[in-house]
Formats: sequence, C-alpha cells, structure tokens
Amino acid sequence: MRRTLGALLAAGALVGLTAPAHAEPGLDWGPCEQNPEVECSTVRVPLDWADPQGEQVDIAVARRPATDPAQRVGTLVHMPGGPGGTGVSQLIAGNPFAPELAARFDVVSYDPRGFGGSHQLQCDPALIEEQPDVRPDGPEHFRQLEDHNRRASEDCRARSGPIVDHVDTASVARDIDAFRAALGEQQLSLYGISYGTLVGQMYAEQFPERVRALVLDSVFDHSQDTTGFVVTQAEAAEDSFDEFAAWCDRDAACALHGEDVGAVFDELYERAEAGELPQPGGSEPMTPVDLSRTAMSAFYGPDWHSLAAQLDELRDGRPTTAAQQRDPVPNPTAAFCNDHRIEAGSAEEYARLFAQQHQAAPHLRAGVGGVQAPYCLGWKAPVQNPQHVPDIRTEAPVLILNALHDPATGYNWATNVDSQIEQATMLTYDGWGHGVYDRNECTLNATHAYLVDGVLPQEDAHCPPVQPKPVQTATRPDRPW
Repeated sequence: MRRTLGALLAAGALVGLTAPAHAEPGLDWGPCEQNPEVECSTVRVPLDWADPQGEQVDIAVARRPATDPAQRVGTLVHMPGGPGGTGVSQLIAGNPFAPELAARFDVVSYDPRGFGGSHQLQCDPALIEEQPDVRPDGPEHFRQLEDHNRRASEDCRARSGPIVDHVDTASVARDIDAFRAALGEQQLSLYGISYGTLVGQMYAEQFPERVRALVLDSVFDHSQDTTGFVVTQAEAAEDSFDEFAAWCDRDAACALHGEDVGAVFDELYERAEAGELPQPGGSEPMTPVDLSRTAMSAFYGPDWHSLAAQLDELRDGRPTTAAQQRDPVPNPTAAFCNDHRIEAGSAEEYARLFAQQHQAAPHLRAGVGGVQAPYCLGWKAPVQNPQHVPDIRTEAPVLILNALHDPATGYNWATNVDSQIEQATMLTYDGWGHGVYDRNECTLNATHAYLVDGVLPQEDAHCPPVQPKPVQTATRPDRPW
C-alpha cells in the first residue's frame, strides 16, 4: 500500500536527517576535458557531515543532458559499484543507459569521496602489495594481519588526511543530496549497481521524500553481521561455481567437458597451497586466493568458456592468459571498513570464520567478501556506517533487480533486502552473472517502464536467462561489488 509523505512524517521517519543539503546553489558546468560532449563540474561539501562548517572537499560530477529535452522526465543518478568505483570516467566513456532513457533523463554520475576526482585517497602501493594471505595460519599470522592493516590505515591517513575516516556510503549519499540541491531538483531518480545499491539504500534511508524512483541492481545486503556476511558471500560464490560445473557437464564447448570440474579445481587449489602453481604472466606462484579470485572474476560475466580453458591450461602447465592486474591504488579497504564492523577477536575465532566459509563453499573456500573483510581487522578508522537493516520508507516504490546466480551479490541477499523494504518489488533474472539491467529485452523493458512511467513489474516476475557465450577477454570488475 502506498504511503503519503504526510503519513511518513507523522510516523517520524528520519526527522532531522532530511534538512536541505549543505551546498551552494547551481553547478558551474563545462565540457569535460576527455569528452566535450559530457559536462563536468564539482560540488563542495563538508568532509564530515556532522560538522557542516568544518573542512570542505570537492566532489567530481558529470552530466549527459537528455537527448530529447522536450520529453525530459528529470535527473537520473548513476551510482557506480565499488567500493571506490568511479562514475565520472564511466559517464565520459559512454551513457550507461539505453537510448530510451538517455532521451528522457539528464544522466548524472559522480566519483565517490576519496576516489577519482573527489579528494582521492593516497596510500603506499608497496604496503598494499604486502597484504598478508588472508587464510588463517595461527596466532602469529593473525597478529601480523592486524598489524599490517593498522600500518596500512595509518599510512593512508598520513598521506591523505582525515578523509580516510569519512568515505562511508552514508556520507556519499549526503553528497548526492548536495548536488541534488545544486541542480535545483526536488526529487531524483536513482540507479545503483552492486556496491552502488548500498549508496542508494543509504540515500533512501536519509532522504525518503527526495526519491522519485530507485533501482537497486544486484543488491548489497547491509544487514549481515561478520559471520552472516562471509558465509552468505561464500554460498553465492559456490552457487556460481556449481552452475559453471553444470554447464561444463552438458556443453561440449567447455574445455573440461566430460571431467569432474570440482576435482580439477581442487587439484589446482592443492598445488597452489603447496606453492607449485605458476602464476600466468608472473614470476611468483599463484596463491589459493588468486585461484579463487580468478574463478569468481570469470563468474561476473559470466565467461565460462575462458575460465574452463584457463583451468585446463593451468593443470597441464601450458602458457595461459596473462594475470589480471590487481586493483590500482588507492585501496578500497578504507571505504569498505567505514561501512562494516568486521569482528574476529582471536586467531581461533578467525579460523572458525574460514571453516564456516569453507563448509559453505567447498571448492572456492570463500566468496568475494570473505577475502575483503579480513583487511578491516586492525584497520584504524571509525565505522561510520555499521551494518544495520536500512529503514527505507520512501513513498515511491523501489525496484530490485538480481540474477538468480550472482557470484558477488547473491540471490540470498536480494531476497533478504526485498523483505526489508515494504515498498519493494523484485524482478529476478533467471540467469548468471553480476548486473541485470541490460541482460535482455525483458530486463531493459521492465527497468525503462519503471523509471519513465513508474510502472512496476508483477510481483515475483522473472526474465529468461541468456546463455553465456565466448567473449574476447575475461570479465573482471574494477571493484568487488
């Protein structure tokens, strides 16, 4: 049942959190240097939103004006994935939305605080490259992990200043409302992908009356405690592995067709544990975590064909695809740890967490979050936006999109978030990979109908899967979510 704004205010929804954003009116738009067809600007916001008159930082924003101004609906904000994914460069490279939306909306995106052109974090790349193996190995290793994370956070703070303490998604959401005010818009339409869906949830929680429409594509569940987070991530990753193995079993195009794919992977994992698995294109051996990341990255597309060929080549010691580069500095750990209280008080508790992940993911041993969360242990920064069930009471309904087999934001998360938001409708893509909006005509049409006309799909609606095909290069995201 739709709620009126008056009813929301009577219920006391976030009173005091929805005051006008602290921003100067208007934005000084100019042609972007890399692409003059796109407009670029900055908006000045408080570094610490709890101290609006304190130190200020500039947030980089970009805009593609609606191509059919006479039919313009409003502003559509593209919230990139992450942590630390940047939206300005994406918008400069091309419109993330199909022509039907590009015609009707000014599409705006941004670089989240601490990344890209928004007061970018500076961290020592050598220290980041020295990150210890996250797999548990006794009390001394646990102390080394905590010590490394402490030194990494102190180094980032020394080089970057207090921005390290304020790169959480709740602050990013406030930055969005600052440029909403500067744009002169009363309401925004918002589309978040992956970690950007957490920004969208934080925006809806803090500014419910300013949401015209909100699409959460491949949705992040912020309600999980440490154990729930790593275990549900492991379950999602292993589900994608099972789907890959099932495809290999039925499709002769798979380089491992007719073999036990799980056994092949387990053998490679054991060789990696022994330091006997050569790193493609590198001088150091491939670690077990590297091997699992290789598989999980291929599941994003998914690119099953390339993954099968690479595993086959690794097994036989043949030259294979060069290793993908790790995420560039700055380290996204700062943003993730501002949003998550990761708790493991001892080496024994830490080992139990990994045992639970291994049980949930007997082949991959962990999920995307399971190899990210350990770097928060010992990280010296306040958790500004700890895990909680977002209190989202928008008058506008929310559209959730999720693949049935997503390796990073699993279907287990999507159904949970759907249950948390009263005004939510979920559309399931009955296929594989990370990101749903442009999978096929069904997903495109449903999203367009909602964003343009406010028409939601039927409850429990599904879109058919598109069978994965070979691609030129393996799909690897810049950020985990």
